[in-house]
Formats: sequence, C-alpha cells, structure tokens
Amino acid sequence: MSDTQLAFQPQPFCVDDFLSFGRHYGIRFQFPSLGVRDDARASSPTVARGCVQEWLLRSGFWFTSSELDVLEPYESISQGRSPLLIVVILSGCVTLRVGAWQREFHPGMALSLRLGDGQSLHAIHLSGQRLKTATLALDPAHLAESSAHNDLLTQVLNEARLPFHPWRVPKDLFGLLQQTLSEGGADSQRRLILEGLALQLVGHGYPAPPRHRVPVFPSGSRQRLETVRQLMAFAPGDSYSLQDLAAHAAMSPSSLRDKFRRTYGVSVFEYLRKCRLELAWSLLEQGHSVQQAAHQSGYRHATNFATAFRKHFRCSPSDIAGDPPSAPA
Repeated sequence: MSDTQLAFQPQPFCVDDFLSFGRHYGIRFQFPSLGVRDDARASSPTVARGCVQEWLLRSGFWFTSSELDVLEPYESISQGRSPLLIVVILSGCVTLRVGAWQREFHPGMALSLRLGDGQSLHAIHLSGQRLKTATLALDPAHLAESSAHNDLLTQVLNEARLPFHPWRVPKDLFGLLQQTLSEGGADSQRRLILEGLALQLVGHGYPAPPRHRVPVFPSGSRQRLETVRQLMAFAPGDSYSLQDLAAHAAMSPSSLRDKFRRTYGVSVFEYLRKCRLELAWSLLEQGHSVQQAAHQSGYRHATNFATAFRKHFRCSPSDIAGDPPSAPA
C-alpha cells in the first residue's frame, strides 16, 4: 500500500503536468484562456502553483489533498466509474456540474456522488484564487471484497436517495480537516486521523435513509433500478416514457412501476418531477429566466411549471432567494 505525493512542496504545474495527471486518473482537462485542449501539447504554460498529496487508506479510500494558487482558469471532467466520491471545498470557489445540475461551491460545502457509465463530474476552476480541496474516493475493487466494513458501506450506498448530494460540512469536522491537512507530523499518525475523517465524511455526506421499508431485490434488479433513477436524476430535462424506462431496466412497465415505488418510496414520475423542480431551482439561482428554467427542466409551458413549482416549494419561481432547499427524497 503506497501513497503518491504528487507535490509535497509547492511547485509549478504546467499544462503537460495536468495532461499527464489526467491520463493516469481518467480526467480530461481543458484550458479555455490558453486555447489548449486535453489532446494538444503545442505549449506548456504554467496553470497553477502549489502541492497535491494522495493517500491510499486501509479502508479502501483514496484521500487527496490539493492546495493550488490558480494562475490560469481550467476545467476538469472526471469520467471514471466511482461508487462513492466526496469533494470538500476548504478554500476558494469551484463550480461543479453533474449532468444538467450545476452549483457554485464555497468553503465548507461538499458534494457526494456516484458516477456510473456515461456520467461525469465537471469542475470549473477560476484563476486568481488559492483553491484548497479534499477529495475522498472509494476504490471499487476494495468495495467488492467481503467484510463487515464493506457491507456497511454498501448499505449506505443502497440507501442513498440521490446519485449526487450537496451538503455543508459540520463546523467541527471542517476545522479538523483544515488542521490535519495543513500540519505535518508522523505519517502513521496522520494516516490514522485520515481514516477517521474518511468515515466521518461518509457518515455525514449522505442524507438519512428513507423511512419506508426498502425491499430486498436481487442485486441485478437493484442495479437496473439505480440505473433508471440516475438516468432521470442526471438528465431530468429529457423526455421519458414508462415503456422506454422499463426497457432500459430490462423490466416490464408494471414491474418497474412497482419495484421503483417500493425501493424509493415514490413513483417513477413523482421522482422525475422532483428532480426537474430541483434543477429548475438551481437554474433560477444562476440567473435564468422562469421561461428558460421551465424549458431546460423539461416543462413545455411556463404556467404548468409555475404551478408545480409553487406546489412543491410553496413559493413562486420569481420569489427565489437565499439558500437552496434540500435535495429531493
């Protein structure tokens, strides 16, 4: 079990460094102000300066700490499969996009997500800031091993109500993260602390499990149901029919309708409606008009959208202000 200290001491990172890192970890990088794509190597200007450290923990988590002075804006697109990924912003600002959903993240905010085939996490990093993040990723190979620890993690993932979940890190945990990652000390001591921090992040990083009793289905059925749920959550603005979703799940429409409700506590289209309205809230927060938010979240008529929005959030789309509501159940 080895650690990767990509840059323990502050050092410059050029375009080539980012591209090399991306090829190793399955991340595409883009540099809009430089006109350099992730497949081009014509030049290698400095993009950031700082340090990155990575630890592989015994619990099966990769824990990465990054502290960079961003000199040129850049974007990263993570496309690898991940059963559990948590990104915590410690300083600076990052815009994160998952499917059609997008939000600006500031210190103390975090995003928990699961990425399947065809899905990606798009991060936009602005220049002129000191950006410090902590990322926790679960090794899929480790999760496949049978143990009480992995069984508990699997249960948490099965009970997760969304494939992605924005949340705020508790103040004490945030302070401990800051302290641990900024101080030196013996590697063995830091590794023990990181193990505890990783478990706390997982414990806080997912909503409470549903109140309804979740039925026990064969793993293949659960995976196909989750595929359908993620399809709607990542792209709620698309058009769906029960027949198409059932075909995607390799089930009959009646079987999908029954198993989806029993698993997630709502019907297929109740879940889709919640995802669409959450997307609309995010779009309105970003400055989109009511008409634009309605169209991009899958509503053909703004009046129908406004009615559904008021019923769900108890306010009109034009009244939005302050923090967004919690993610749908």
